[in-house]
Amino acid sequence: MDNSKPAPADYEVTQAREIGGVHRTVGETVTLTPLQAKYYLPPYGTGLKAAAAKAAAKPKADAEKPATKGDKSEG
Repeated sequence: MDNSKPAPADYEVTQAREIGGVHRTVGETVTLTPLQAKYYLPPYGTGLKAAAAKAAAKPKADAEKPATKGDKSEG
C-alpha cells in the first residue's frame, strides 16, 4: 500500500479569486498540492503561477554588481 502524498508547493496568486474556499488577493502566496492547484494553472485555468519564478529574480541583483565595477573604471 502506497501512503505517500504529493508534496505541497507554493504558488503566487495572479488573479483575485476564490482558491481553496478562501478569497485570495493578487500577489498572495498559497500552499497547495499539485492536484489542488491543477485547475488554477494553465492549461486548465487561471489565477496561479508557480512561486519559483520569484527565485529567478534574485540573480538579477547579483548582475548589478559587475555594472558598478564598470562604473569605477570609467571615472
